[in-house]
Amino acid sequence: MADLIIGAGRIVTPADVLAPGHVAIAGDRLEGVGAGIPADADRVYPEGTLVPGFVDLQVNGGAGVDLLDCDEAGVERVSRYLAATGTTAFLATLISAPLQQVRRAVETLRRARPQGAEILGVHIEGPAINPSRAGAHDRQSLRAPDDPEVQQMLADAFPNLRLVTLAPELPGAGDLITWLTGRGVVVSLGHTDATYQQAGEAFRRGARMVTHLFNGMRGLHHREPGVVGAAFDDPQCICGLIADGIHVHPAVVRLAFSALGPERVALVTDATAGAGMSPGEYLLAGRPVRVAEGDAPRLPDGGLAGSVLRMDDALRNLIAWGIPLGAAVHSAAVAPARVLGLRDRGAVAEGMRADLTVLGEDGRAVLTVVAGRVVYRREPEAE
Repeated sequence: MADLIIGAGRIVTPADVLAPGHVAIAGDRLEGVGAGIPADADRVYPEGTLVPGFVDLQVNGGAGVDLLDCDEAGVERVSRYLAATGTTAFLATLISAPLQQVRRAVETLRRARPQGAEILGVHIEGPAINPSRAGAHDRQSLRAPDDPEVQQMLADAFPNLRLVTLAPELPGAGDLITWLTGRGVVVSLGHTDATYQQAGEAFRRGARMVTHLFNGMRGLHHREPGVVGAAFDDPQCICGLIADGIHVHPAVVRLAFSALGPERVALVTDATAGAGMSPGEYLLAGRPVRVAEGDAPRLPDGGLAGSVLRMDDALRNLIAWGIPLGAAVHSAAVAPARVLGLRDRGAVAEGMRADLTVLGEDGRAVLTVVAGRVVYRREPEAE
């Protein structure tokens, strides 16, 4: 017997769109998915679109909190904020910082038991990245891949460590890729000046993702395609993409979808502490960044420093830019789940984990369900 039945004007399933449709949830699983809305449905959203919960592989923070420097209460705030954006699971992302600070952050994340979006593990972005492509990373905290202290820090993060971003052209990067992938960690290329050949060698060693495609790497050139060209050329590579219209122009987003298909694009927010907050000054790994209305966070020199993007807004942007609804949903839910080898979520189908979100007419989340539990419900606006 179902514990919760949700009806919606549209339900996006792997096969088609049910309009209207419903899902029945028993425990933490989807017991059934069907057309129409039963009279005994517990929650009904006639104008809503029900989709699988979003999976975000790159979250630095949100709701005023930097995950690199917070306590368990801060993790809870980020988790609750993400649930309000339709995200049901995420990787807590820790950028380059003193190694002991990264260790402390990992310990905090281990202890946390947030009640909103689920923490799937840790994404350590750096410190083995190229100083010439460091972006918002503190150059004083960067290390070479063959530094024994880097490998020890990464080892200390097991079993929570799920994803590592590094620059494959640096000394010792190849051996580090082999070591990480041999232990089940996904390796992503990012903040790198690698050539096409260097990136291709990293993929042959087991790397299978690119971090925030087009950002923090050399551009695609017809004589030296670089990481972008190598990623397009490797059928196993999935590319993280920030669809805020600032990090990547909409025309280039369409190009990426044409070249890769939705199966190889994983939407990410790269959200920082300013996400979900008013314009102002926030911290990213201890460095001040400023958020202006309608813009991404900026360093004092004007450089980009993550985003304040919501996943539901990223999906809405893709649709506005001409990406079909089903393809956009795939990139927000299925592709990132597959990066981590998660086969029990990312689709609205019988037997799948009940991680869902309902989007309102404005494209933003009105209901979020994690493992069968309602973790967010948008209250109707007072008239």
